[in-house]
Amino acid sequence: TKTTESTRKMSSIITTTLPNSTSNDQNQINNWINGKITPPHSKRYTPLTSPIDSSLIGHVAISSKADVDDAVAAAKAAFPAWRDLTIKARAGIMMSFH
Repeated sequence: TKTTESTRKMSSIITTTLPNSTSNDQNQINNWINGKITPPHSKRYTPLTSPIDSSLIGHVAISSKADVDDAVAAAKAAFPAWRDLTIKARAGIMMSFH
């Protein structure tokens, strides 16, 4: 059915790997674009410090317009399959991130 096909397409786009996974550094947080961890085009990161004691927690990607353009293009490409899913199927995908 159309819903089953849409669910299959979305499953290939969305994985259960969460965006806080890193590529090289356990404390380096990259972008999550098109269902995968993506380093920023700038290759730059900013320190993330604890509000409690100012200790270094890690480094967060400094994203650029190119990163945003990539994310928007991926979202536009994914939207038709997402739109065609039932609410139950969408909820199941979202719960996989819980």
